[in-house]
Amino acid sequence: MLEYLIRQSKKIVVTLKFSILAIFVTLFVLSMLTLIAITHIRFTRSMEDFSFGLMKQASYTAFTQIQNELKNAEIESHALAELIKLDVLDSTSEVETYIQSLMRNEIDLFPSVQSIVWADTAGHYVSVEKTDDGKLHSEIVQYNPDNPSYDPRLRPWYIIAKNEKKPVWMGIYAYEMTKYRGTSVATPVYKNDNTLLGVVNLRVRLDNMRDLVEQTQVSAHSITFIVSSDGQLIAFPNLVQYNQSALLNIKNLEKSPWIAESFDIYNKTHSAEFIYEYNKKDYLASYLPLTSFGSNNHWIIGVVSPTEDFMSDVYKTHLLTLLINLTILIFGITAVSILISRVVHPLNEITKEIRRIRDFVLTDEKPIVSRILEISYIAEALYSMKKGLKTFQRYVPSALVRQLIETGEDARIGGIKKPLAILFSDIKDFTSLAEKMDPEKLSPHLCDYFDELSQVIVMNHGTIDKYMGDAIMAFWGAPSIIEQPSLYAAKAALRCLNLSEELNETWQEQGKPLLHTRIGIHFGQAIVGNFGSSERISYTAIGDAINIASRLEGINKIYGTQIIVSDVVYHQIKNDFVLRMLDCITVKGRNEAHYIYELVAETYMEITYDFEKYTMNFAKGFAAYQKRQWDEAISFFVECLKIYPADTVAGVLIKRCEHFKSEPPEADWSGIWKLE
Repeated sequence: MLEYLIRQSKKIVVTLKFSILAIFVTLFVLSMLTLIAITHIRFTRSMEDFSFGLMKQASYTAFTQIQNELKNAEIESHALAELIKLDVLDSTSEVETYIQSLMRNEIDLFPSVQSIVWADTAGHYVSVEKTDDGKLHSEIVQYNPDNPSYDPRLRPWYIIAKNEKKPVWMGIYAYEMTKYRGTSVATPVYKNDNTLLGVVNLRVRLDNMRDLVEQTQVSAHSITFIVSSDGQLIAFPNLVQYNQSALLNIKNLEKSPWIAESFDIYNKTHSAEFIYEYNKKDYLASYLPLTSFGSNNHWIIGVVSPTEDFMSDVYKTHLLTLLINLTILIFGITAVSILISRVVHPLNEITKEIRRIRDFVLTDEKPIVSRILEISYIAEALYSMKKGLKTFQRYVPSALVRQLIETGEDARIGGIKKPLAILFSDIKDFTSLAEKMDPEKLSPHLCDYFDELSQVIVMNHGTIDKYMGDAIMAFWGAPSIIEQPSLYAAKAALRCLNLSEELNETWQEQGKPLLHTRIGIHFGQAIVGNFGSSERISYTAIGDAINIASRLEGINKIYGTQIIVSDVVYHQIKNDFVLRMLDCITVKGRNEAHYIYELVAETYMEITYDFEKYTMNFAKGFAAYQKRQWDEAISFFVECLKIYPADTVAGVLIKRCEHFKSEPPEADWSGIWKLE
């Protein structure tokens, strides 16, 4: 296999310019890719370290703020307890006034503090709570055994603080009055003789912590959050939970499932920083435990961010590097190409010119100019050869030469039998026109006509055989074999007819003679090839089919028609065009009878009279005509003229019937008209 590939590679031929450019581009691209790879590795590592640093800083910022708030809550709770213990505040009104002052001073510095409650051993309590509009609501309740609507001594925070005999942080719970969720620090107040005076309870709301994590954003799509060790979300951006029956578990985050994935990884590895992939996307994660405020709360601060938030700068740097390298590459290729073109360009132009001449494309082009003497000599020789061939081209149809080149036929004498669709065209009354018109004006006028019609034939895959006076002979099926040659011939004939009418409109405005085209089409076997002498040959078609096509064109004079096709062609194209039967005839020199048809149009929409009604009457008339029922035939043909007054065919058959009425045909006449 390897030897085969080596042998095949030796057959590959490349240009000089391509070889030089390929070497240059390959070396440059390798250098560029190496540079980008090294830059990517270094930048990626730097950005990862930088990203984790930012996330750690964000975690510590949130950690510090939460610690400050919680520590402040402990301090304020302890201070209030000490004042009550020392009898500085010896009445409920003094406690209320102090708590209001404390809350008013701390409302901006520590917004998480929701309320402060003092409950004594008698069941009396003082409460100062911050409302949703930022105001303070105070309440002093004296315990009434007859109406115990609320007994603070039965609350968990009171019982736990009493039993622990020290400040205690509670777990997350819903406040009974407001239903807000939060935690609280409960501080028992004991006299020196260990007599309990009551419990101070300072509550901290979780939704204020949510505001804190929303403000702590490392990048555009990063998320900072606080979660308990068992996965309960303490604070999460845009997550409101105070009316919920329970805290949302991190695993139930529907819109941010990658957060739960990072928490699972943290629980398994206990890594403070790590990179992980979720749903084909990379993320950075940083976790910091927050466990310094009581055994009931094991909170963790997490920060998760898509790597693309930080790596976008890396990508921009790569893109910039790539653009700079591409610019340098384009500039280098341009410069090298210019230098190479000084030598290679003239050679390429000469190669192209030789190929154009080989394909017989002899359009006007400027001579190739080169400062290299040898190339200049070759260019001059090619230009002279092309001028000579261009002059010769006017005697041989260039389309035919190109077809012969494409098919690879040699210019040797001889022919082969092929089925062809043959088209003959000529100009109505051209002989009388030529006698009246100045030859110097007639020649360009006729050339314009031939040029337009020839283009139509070539565009419809036809081969122009020759021009004979005012006639054109063309055929389909050689040298290139095509499917449905009669179909293309019919299309070309109709287009030639329409084009002839368009030209006549223009010539009439210019005061030039009008040229009316008549066409005959036949399909049959013909011998096509190169015929002539050893000195001069012509690519043409010969045979009986050619003669029939020529005679069909001439028969248009008798019937006043423009396109007549043989019965063979009729059966090949009757489903694609509109045709009508004209007659049953034998042509001069032949005994075989043929039905002939007129090619009327491509679609019925182009016909301005009731074609179906016309053909029905014509068929009945022609049947009566063949049965020698002259009067009946004449009546049907007259109906045809009423339907289509401009018709010439019905008139011809009416005259023929009138003639037979006075001079009946021979007894063996079978309805076939002999053309002499």
